[in-house]
Amino acid sequence: MKHLVFVIFFTSHLVSALAQDPFCETIISQGKSSVIQVPEIISFYVEFELNDQDYDRCTNLALGKIDTFKMKLKEIGIDEDLVKTASYSIQEITDRDMRTRELIHLGYKARIPIVIKMEVVDPYADDIFELLKSTFKSEIRINFELSPEQKEKAKESLLTLAVNDAKSKAEILASSLNIELGKVIKVQYGDPEVIRNFTRSYNDLRSTERMIAASSVRSNITTLTPPEIGMVASVVLAIEILYN
Repeated sequence: MKHLVFVIFFTSHLVSALAQDPFCETIISQGKSSVIQVPEIISFYVEFELNDQDYDRCTNLALGKIDTFKMKLKEIGIDEDLVKTASYSIQEITDRDMRTRELIHLGYKARIPIVIKMEVVDPYADDIFELLKSTFKSEIRINFELSPEQKEKAKESLLTLAVNDAKSKAEILASSLNIELGKVIKVQYGDPEVIRNFTRSYNDLRSTERMIAASSVRSNITTLTPPEIGMVASVVLAIEILYN
């Protein structure tokens, strides 16, 4: 008799636990979406180096070169505030005497990477490119990026499409199983690897970008065709199952 009471108690406890689990009677559906956009922003990246024996003179020459570059921009009607300095560093240059094994001071090297961002259709893009080549004599990298407005618009479209995709899949499943759907009881935004990892969170929108190396000859930057940037999103819905 004691065994029977235990079995009844255990069965009752199990049913109670299942009833409290919000995912026992749900359909979990994953919706995916993708959007492709053509970037509206072009970015120029260049890092110049300057060497000198004296620390203070090396610093002043490096900063002076930035000022000179900004003045040249201003002369051709370009806003000097477009020039952003990503960082600044100056370090000692040394070598080792092979005979005495002692370090030999050779001077200092200053490095200043700069970034200029503007719209792809800006008529001054070609002028900036030529000015960078003539001023810094170093490798120039060009990157195409989405504008903040493009990113916000893409995010809205991605999430809307992903939710609609998840709901459509859930409705097809419900119709095939001859059941009715109720309210959405949980939403997961991200990109779960598998449905059983439903509670895990993943990275935000992902994008791919292509870098273009600048040539040493005259180039018309504004005629370059920016690469398409693809963005993807994933949404998982847990939808209640209704029983008549």
